[in-house]
Amino acid sequence: MSVLTILRNARIFAPKEMGIQDILLGDRHILAIGRDLSLHGSVDVDVIDLDGKYVFPGLIDQHVHMAGGGGEGGFHYRTPEISLSHLTVAGVTTAVGVLGTDGVTRSTKELLAKANGLDFEGITTYIYCGAYQVPTRTITGTPRSDIVLIDKVLGVGEIAISDSRSSHPDEQEIAELASEAHVGGLLSGKAGVVHFHLGDDNDHLDLLHRVAERTQLPRTVFVPTHLNRNPGLLEAAIEWGKAGGLCDVTSGIRPDDHDHISVKPSKAIVKLLDAGVHEAYITMSSDSNGSSPIFDEQGQLVAMGIGSVATLWEETADLIREEGMPVTQAISFVTRNVARVLKLRHKGKIQPGCDADLVICDEQFQIERVFAKGKSVVEDGKPTVFGTFEDASRVPGSPDSRKQAGTRDDRRDRPMIDPSREDDDAFPDRNERQQQSRRRHYCC
Repeated sequence: MSVLTILRNARIFAPKEMGIQDILLGDRHILAIGRDLSLHGSVDVDVIDLDGKYVFPGLIDQHVHMAGGGGEGGFHYRTPEISLSHLTVAGVTTAVGVLGTDGVTRSTKELLAKANGLDFEGITTYIYCGAYQVPTRTITGTPRSDIVLIDKVLGVGEIAISDSRSSHPDEQEIAELASEAHVGGLLSGKAGVVHFHLGDDNDHLDLLHRVAERTQLPRTVFVPTHLNRNPGLLEAAIEWGKAGGLCDVTSGIRPDDHDHISVKPSKAIVKLLDAGVHEAYITMSSDSNGSSPIFDEQGQLVAMGIGSVATLWEETADLIREEGMPVTQAISFVTRNVARVLKLRHKGKIQPGCDADLVICDEQFQIERVFAKGKSVVEDGKPTVFGTFEDASRVPGSPDSRKQAGTRDDRRDRPMIDPSREDDDAFPDRNERQQQSRRRHYCC
């Protein structure tokens, strides 16, 4: 594999449109952008002619149940972990993990481990410490110290309010939690946000208004999500956004056979803009791999679904195709705006020095290629890099790895990654270990 890659004749949206140019990638970064880029000398370089295809920054999904979620209907409703290729084929190159309803059988430590695993496999990951409940779940004992001491922790979340599944926190509890996150962010140079799950209760965003006014904390500390859950909540979000509050729309919440109340995400964003909310305050996330329970008026569970990360790009494309929104504006809600909210300075845009996270589409906005941290992970719309156990049938000891159950299998001993016999270095570095694990389809 070449160290350098040149993408020729790319129509770049950074998100600002830059016309047809070449992009030079090296290691995990964008090294240069210009017309007719060339390298001199004996340099090993891959050259890919994109022939005018669209190139966007990789999507940033700030709400992914990467370690699974749900459980409202019982243990069998606990949703599964997300796989690497599910994220990459959807154009997501940066994901922020959340826990959700279940802070009992799932933990922030488990979420952190999953985030580290996905990062090793090929994308960039972060997490929020906490779950629905207040006091919330942490690793070090306090949200502030989690943010300061753990690199991947950007803030706190998802904290549930205006929802029967919340712990019904009061104004003082939310004020203390927001202050913890804010100061943690100041000390660490991170976002220090609190990511709030909004439910169907009629209180909507009233609690956040009161806390923001009382504490004088910046409204950018509060990131409410699921704001397209119902028309009443969306109207409340308009008032919150016009007052300078951040508004996160959920791409995985949209009308279907069981949900006749929610507002289609692309239309919700247009409604926020038309009502006067500044576009920089609007973001969109997927709620991927979280459960989507539907309850009747008596609170009984009547249907259950699971969030899909694919909806993030689907709704972005609908903003362009169905709502007639300019491309540069539509992609900002899942790239630049999210990077700004989360203070990810090397993400969300295409410029030299930023991470080489790129999504390449045709004129119908179908994803054809994806680069994550400078590596090609999707080609022709199909994943080329997989998570360690995605191809489980080839992992020694798995049920499908032998023809008949109950037979002896000498390969069932715990597999290890040994130093390569072809390499004089008996202590392979991170990239070498990664390549070995992909070749063998398993790792320890």
